[in-house]
Amino acid sequence: AAQVISAGKDACRAAFVAGERRLVEAFFTCEMQTTAEMLGKAYAVLGRRRAKILEERVKDGTDIFVIDARLPVVESFGLVDELRKHTSGAAQCQLVMGGWEMMESDPFWLPATEDELEDTDLSDVANARGAARRCMDLVRRRKGLPVEAKLVEHAEKQRTRSRRK
Repeated sequence: AAQVISAGKDACRAAFVAGERRLVEAFFTCEMQTTAEMLGKAYAVLGRRRAKILEERVKDGTDIFVIDARLPVVESFGLVDELRKHTSGAAQCQLVMGGWEMMESDPFWLPATEDELEDTDLSDVANARGAARRCMDLVRRRKGLPVEAKLVEHAEKQRTRSRRK
């Protein structure tokens, strides 16, 4: 009986490793209200955070615009502070859990051939992995787990510290 369980466990593990790995990401439904003067700045804040704009409408009888968007939960941390800073407090938002969505890119993707590397048009493989890898690394850092990251970005310059005697 133990051999059957062990064989089943090994088969399941091999199937998971062989298949395409994808992350499932939680999304908020964001309803943002802002004035016409701050509409562009509100769109800029949402654009930096990978938000998908669903609808824009004007409240009847006012100059208030209402923007409906889908925002990844990972990107929502610090949204209110950034929105308040860029719009001088003229925009406000309400976030409600909106569901889950599978991310398109594989966080563990590595180019196997030179053609794949040329197709990505990026020399840095970490950027070619896309938003899925950045999302995974962000969560790992927040939880204190190890992250594959470059320790030295630009190794051309060497900094030396001299001791004063």
